[in-house]
Amino acid sequence: MKIRDVPLDDLVIEPSLNLRDRLDDFTVERYADSWERLPPITIYEVEKKYLVADGFHRHAAAVMLGKRAIKAEIIQGTMTDALDFVASVNLFHGLPLTRAERRRAVEVKLKLHHDWSDRRMAEELAVSRELVAKIRRQLIEARQIPNLPGRVGADGKLYTSAGLPKDPHERLPKDRPVDPDDQTTSEGKRGMGTATAPWAETAPPDTHAPTRTAESSAFPDLPVEPKAIAESGPVEVTSATIDEMLELMSKQIMQLIAWTQAEGFVEAYRQARPGARGLFHTAAIKLAARADQLRRG
Repeated sequence: MKIRDVPLDDLVIEPSLNLRDRLDDFTVERYADSWERLPPITIYEVEKKYLVADGFHRHAAAVMLGKRAIKAEIIQGTMTDALDFVASVNLFHGLPLTRAERRRAVEVKLKLHHDWSDRRMAEELAVSRELVAKIRRQLIEARQIPNLPGRVGADGKLYTSAGLPKDPHERLPKDRPVDPDDQTTSEGKRGMGTATAPWAETAPPDTHAPTRTAESSAFPDLPVEPKAIAESGPVEVTSATIDEMLELMSKQIMQLIAWTQAEGFVEAYRQARPGARGLFHTAAIKLAARADQLRRG
């Protein structure tokens, strides 16, 4: 891996490596205004071609400014390596992905690593396990990935109990309302942790565990070419039913209650600002009142 100035004319813009719906004009202009402070783009050298993998807005800003070269980090790899990289990179920096773009990133990652557990995938992409499980189910039903009897966890071990319900101690995203269809954590690179309290730290996911890519899959309907994976149409998105929404909200309310029962919470609560405690009580009272209104019809 090395960083150097690469002529713009040598770069290849491969559409299948850009998971965004479109470039944002405002972001391109903002990058052009702060050109000297921008980090290098990332390109993959695949079969002697320089493929842009991260930095499409920076590349567009260079074109706007009439630059002849751009500083780039060069990585030797395959098309699959490049696609695996782009499915994760914009979840953590740059212009935030839209909901549709995040779903596309999860779909691509699942197609490349369908043997990963839901938890490992959620931690890798900083999204909820519910979202990963939902997209996995849709991809399996569409016969775009196989339904494996076991999955590989972050520790590299194969678990045959991958389909068990979520750990009740798993941590919810902080400081962000829950969306039943799309729950990205507010902690950037950190996904759904395993701590029993929200203030506890979680270890980063193991990125060195052995994996199996789509290229080695024997599933007959699974695209094995990276371009086919990126360009295959998204699975049809189904809206959550009221039963699914109520079950999800019930789980999350119980998890919030579990937080208040976690070791150290009472002491932390006593040290909180009066305003913060007041917000907590107001929210709890409103939730109870709303539940009573729904019960009475």
